Amino acid sequence: MAGQSKLFIVSAPSGAGKTSLVTAAIKRLSSEWPMERVVTYTTKQPRPGEVVGRDYHYISIADFKKKIAQGFFIEWSTSYGHYYGSPKNVLDNLTRGISLVLIIDRAGARQVCSQLNDVVLIWIYTKDLSILQQRLAHRATENFQQTHHRLRLASEEIKEEVQEQLYQYHILNDSFESALRELEYVILSSLKKAA
Repeated sequence: MAGQSKLFIVSAPSGAGKTSLVTAAIKRLSSEWPMERVVTYTTKQPRPGEVVGRDYHYISIADFKKKIAQGFFIEWSTSYGHYYGSPKNVLDNLTRGISLVLIIDRAGARQVCSQLNDVVLIWIYTKDLSILQQRLAHRATENFQQTHHRLRLASEEIKEEVQEQLYQYHILNDSFESALRELEYVILSSLKKAA
């Protein structure tokens, strides 16, 4: 059912499960509501199992800096020790009736909100940092230093969201299925309001 398209921003500390939840929600909802996840750009190396063009567009630091200079990105940051950015041109899809889900950090969310109105902001979280630590350890894609850095950033992001609430919706990912149902509900209710 096509209607007014929306831009959804989903953020979460590392290991909270945001990408898995977004992928599952889009898979379930996109047959009725045209939507897709924005594939962002990064200078990091692909993790095992990540696919070029599906998970990220992987580019060099020099190319990323060129794109910054060209005004290519609607937002970009270096929060996790690499450059990450979202291309402006994906917003063309909104004018074509395709809703977009953008998975970015708090800094990126602020940058987008400073340029666009009517963005639906969703924060995914876990009960505590030990769960994030377990999930990152289980993922085994970062070394000890990288994991420690991600947990420190996660702690800062969680504090920031408690002190200065940026997101309209907060979803606890304690159980994947219940978090997925909640995410789907938020997306659907926002789309139905706009239709």
